[in-house]
Amino acid sequence: MLDVLETARITGDVSSDAEHTATLEALLEDSVGLHCIADTGVATACSSGVDSGLITALAKRFRPEVHGYVVDPQLGRSEAEDAGRTGRHVGVPLRRVPVDRDRFFDLWPRVIWHLESDGWHASHVGLLALAEQCRVDGVKVLLTGEGADELFGGYPLQALSLKMWRSWSWPRRLLHSKRSLDRRFEHQRRAPYKVSAGNHSQMERNMVLRALSPELNFLQTEIFDRLQPVAPPADRAFLGHCLYDLYSHLQDILHRHDRLSMAASVELRVPFLENRLIDFAIHLPRRQKYRDKTGKWLLRKVAQKHIPRQNVQARKIGFEISSEFSAGTETLLRGGFLRDAMKWPTASVEDMIQFARREEPSRLRLVGMELFLRLHAGGETTGTLTEALHAAARDRS
Repeated sequence: MLDVLETARITGDVSSDAEHTATLEALLEDSVGLHCIADTGVATACSSGVDSGLITALAKRFRPEVHGYVVDPQLGRSEAEDAGRTGRHVGVPLRRVPVDRDRFFDLWPRVIWHLESDGWHASHVGLLALAEQCRVDGVKVLLTGEGADELFGGYPLQALSLKMWRSWSWPRRLLHSKRSLDRRFEHQRRAPYKVSAGNHSQMERNMVLRALSPELNFLQTEIFDRLQPVAPPADRAFLGHCLYDLYSHLQDILHRHDRLSMAASVELRVPFLENRLIDFAIHLPRRQKYRDKTGKWLLRKVAQKHIPRQNVQARKIGFEISSEFSAGTETLLRGGFLRDAMKWPTASVEDMIQFARREEPSRLRLVGMELFLRLHAGGETTGTLTEALHAAARDRS
């Protein structure tokens, strides 16, 4: 990616908003058209957001018979109603994929089996449920919206990286001496983005570094330095964070989603990640990605022409699965494999159970590790683990 990055294209960009909008729309239409080519049924994953909604609207032009899918959790918040607004607007029927607690417990161990990891995010269950519904319906190809947030600046953390560097923006830099700014610049350059391990305390940083690959740690500074001609530093940090997410966050997403979709023999296709679109996006200046406190500014301009304005303007929310789905399963940690593997004292086991009870992300990770060990060290089946999850939830105290 860095090998083809031409910073002169960013700094020398003089195209108008209208020109950029027209170019992006044309590139997206071409890419969706290419990704719709198949000798089998094609559908889309259509949430309430901008990315998948826009892909769904454009796919209708090439596949008039296309339909969409939306995961519909039966506990907590569901995107199904908002996604339905997009479907009605573009004339694409949506099929809801309901996920209740029984289905969640059935799929969770299988997610861990297919990912060969602890299955740390509840949304993985939703994706496997969606892919399996595609298989039942005979759909072999599913278009999704992955890549848009990384390419066009849609994550809140990217905007926070921009804010970290505002001391160098006019007129704020007048409040600091040049020596102070230079010293701070060198310190911050080694941890230029909000996701950088260097932005945490020394203890937190050491813990994070143990889990991260060295190349990704040092890549942050390499990207920031590669964007040196871009000014001010806040713009440079924002664009750098977007590029870094392409290398790190997106790679992880694509790996997990590919495994879970192929577990149901469904091919996920990602129209945003077409070569010409990537080239166009990585050479956009910050103002085309983040403007007026709004991420994906340019992409939203295109989306306004195709999907409901209410969905375009909605606050970004990730795919949510209520913490109630996994509530109570933390008791599996009592007398389990993870306790023995980590050599926890008896008193510590109870502390960890209480911790997992309070903190859903920790519960998913800890119970996921327990399920992983029972699968691969204990020889249990996904079916017996589903039964164990049900029992734990019934017996929670």
